[in-house]
Amino acid sequence: MFMTIEISKKEQLEFLDAYFLSTAEAIEMLQISKQNFYSLVNRNKIQRIKKNGVVLYFRDEILERLDNQNVLRRKYRPFEYQD
Repeated sequence: MFMTIEISKKEQLEFLDAYFLSTAEAIEMLQISKQNFYSLVNRNKIQRIKKNGVVLYFRDEILERLDNQNVLRRKYRPFEYQD
């Protein structure tokens, strides 16, 4: 038998904010264009979660992408970083 845990709406929103981002939040955090973002999603570089028309992204995955972004930019766009 399953056990039901009651949590308030405030706690539910805090959970969502702690673990997930909206499209706009992810784009803003990564500081990339919508086109670039959707390209990453379509190439499965960023996983999306869809439920009843709502699309969310894992916060940890976006933060990891953000951490690796400078390395990736230097690798694939070296002409921007010539010393």
